[in-house]
Amino acid sequence: MSIDGPLFAFKPEVEANAAPAQKPWKILSVEDDAGYQASLLFALESLEVLGRKAQLLSAGSAFEATQIIAQNPDISVILLDVVMEDDEAGLRLVGTIRDVIGNSEVRIILLTGQPGMAPRDDVMQRYDIDDYWCKSELTNDHLLTIITSNIRTWDHLTQLTQARQGLQMVIDASEAISSKRDLSSFTHAVLTEIGHILGVEKGGILCTLLPAERAADNAAILAATADFSSLVGHTVKSIESSELRQAFHEAASRRDHCFINGYSLFYFSSSVVDTQEYLVLIKTQRPLLDSELNLLQVFSENISTGFTNVALYSQLTELAYSDPLLGIPNRNWLLRELGNMSQTQREQAELVVLEINDFTDIGIAFGEPFCNELLYCLYRQLVAALSKNVTIARIDRNSFALLTCASQSLDQSFFTQFLNQPLIIADAEHRIAATVTVVSLRLQANRKPDQILRLAESTVETAHRQKLAYLAYNPEFEQDIASRYALLSELRSALSQEQLYLELQPKVRLSDGKLLGFEALARWKHPNGQQIPPYQFISLAETSGLIGRLDQLILQQTCSALHELKAAGIEVPIAFNVSSPDLIEPRFFNRMLSLIQEAGISPGQLELEITETQAVKDYSRVSPHLRKLIALGMGVSIDDFGIGYSSLSHITDLAATTLKIDKSFIDRLGHSRADEQVVDMILRLGECFGFSIIAEGIETAEQHLALQGLGCQLGQGYLFARPMSLLKAIEWARAQAS
Repeated sequence: MSIDGPLFAFKPEVEANAAPAQKPWKILSVEDDAGYQASLLFALESLEVLGRKAQLLSAGSAFEATQIIAQNPDISVILLDVVMEDDEAGLRLVGTIRDVIGNSEVRIILLTGQPGMAPRDDVMQRYDIDDYWCKSELTNDHLLTIITSNIRTWDHLTQLTQARQGLQMVIDASEAISSKRDLSSFTHAVLTEIGHILGVEKGGILCTLLPAERAADNAAILAATADFSSLVGHTVKSIESSELRQAFHEAASRRDHCFINGYSLFYFSSSVVDTQEYLVLIKTQRPLLDSELNLLQVFSENISTGFTNVALYSQLTELAYSDPLLGIPNRNWLLRELGNMSQTQREQAELVVLEINDFTDIGIAFGEPFCNELLYCLYRQLVAALSKNVTIARIDRNSFALLTCASQSLDQSFFTQFLNQPLIIADAEHRIAATVTVVSLRLQANRKPDQILRLAESTVETAHRQKLAYLAYNPEFEQDIASRYALLSELRSALSQEQLYLELQPKVRLSDGKLLGFEALARWKHPNGQQIPPYQFISLAETSGLIGRLDQLILQQTCSALHELKAAGIEVPIAFNVSSPDLIEPRFFNRMLSLIQEAGISPGQLELEITETQAVKDYSRVSPHLRKLIALGMGVSIDDFGIGYSSLSHITDLAATTLKIDKSFIDRLGHSRADEQVVDMILRLGECFGFSIIAEGIETAEQHLALQGLGCQLGQGYLFARPMSLLKAIEWARAQAS
């Protein structure tokens, strides 16, 4: 006896033309410029993505935006002006969206009307910002393309989220299988529950997995109850009853629910996610009653969805907690593991972070496939060098974390020896530089997992600043981090209020002390009267993305100083310093020339000063711009010359007018023959290739005489004058001329 049709009557799918009208995509523009809001509304009128129109919601402030977002959880894209009520309003709103409201799917695109004000990469990552654009760069087509791409991404993420929520709903609706997320326990729970529904306690139930395109005899028995429990782990061919095996064969060929010779068989698959197929067999010995069919119809929907969701959960778990490149635990896994550790386990554990230095440069030089192979080789060598009790996770594109017992101390000597071993990639040896930090979890008893990991990563930054390859965390670092953060906040305020100012240091002719020019140096006097050293706030500005604003402020003040010097009858050029981030920013040079032109300054009155490392590191990108400045009459000075990594191939074609001999060589004149030879070599290079040469940091008469003896004609340093205010510089210049 058999049932030819489906066991259950499922509802037919709703036809496409009968589907209700789809809601539009909601896009929120947070912008205090009403004109720009209007232009966005006009641009989005024609937008259609996946057959759905777009609806623009608008807010004029971060506070108003928060209310709209709370009332509209289905907003797909937020266009957020960086600066509104204040400089931090935009980032505070992002923090509210991600951390307070808990919306991780909505796509956030920062917009600004101020070119060059892009936030740093770590700010983008920390605040989970998806994109950044300058308003002037967004044409209508470009805007629509960006929004379309982000809507599709949001839709995909939302569907994944809804799938996970659907899994939770199924689990909540069926308590018996609510905690069964692996296939073995889930199938056993399914068998048990079907047995309860049908009142089959001793008849025996089993479940088999049918590998695609393989005979039913080879199907593995995943779960069984009652009379068949001993078959778990075997295959169908191990079943002694020929009648039962025949029922499996027939059900397998039909791929459908059916009743065969006293056995009710149910077919399920998770083909939406993978290629797995399942048969559930119940020895009922009779056709099922209508009431039983109705009960099974409801439960079978849970079963069918459950099989799919078990497969989906397995894949999501792999995606969520596994690195796709190396197939090892990832950052999420590490955070979960830290959260699951007991206090006793923390007392005995250490977290080690190993970060590959210059990974971006390696990618540019050798390509992404090489970087992937490098990571894989490094991971294999870590596995070989470490005990099995050490867990390795990849926590960033260039970082590994090691979770180990404190008794297995991985000290500096271990990593020094380990990193000295070459990596074999494409039959060639490669050595890498890395920074390693260690955090004892015993010191982090009350911290959350993400706080511990961020602390370990901030220790890596501390090691970078101190130029250390290995650094163990010390609680005193937190005070340093807090101080740097407080200083960063004060620096932002100082830049906004133009508290920073410049001092001028003279450049002179060594033969007679005649003034030939000045160098503009940034200074910061805190409102409390404290003078903040330049090395502190300049490095902080570079790492926080504020260096562009600082450079622009000093250039503006330099132009003003030129006007005041000219009014005092002093017409000499002023050199100003430019940082690495500005040099590689495509629009920097045009903005600089526009600022100079607006100030009414001739390029010949200025000299741009960069370090040797800056000049060579991005030589091909920077050199054309420097040549353009030289053609306009502006001087280009290479600072700290001799301590970088220049090569003769660059020096012979260096886009510069002046080379500055680094102070370290001047300090040792008269005490080191080697340094005298370096200075002599630089002077000869200048003569050979047409560069002016100036010695910096001259502090003694002995150094002065030594330089003159070597043929150096220009210099600056404390021997002649310290950096001074503009007013004192004018007085000094007049005194020298008299």
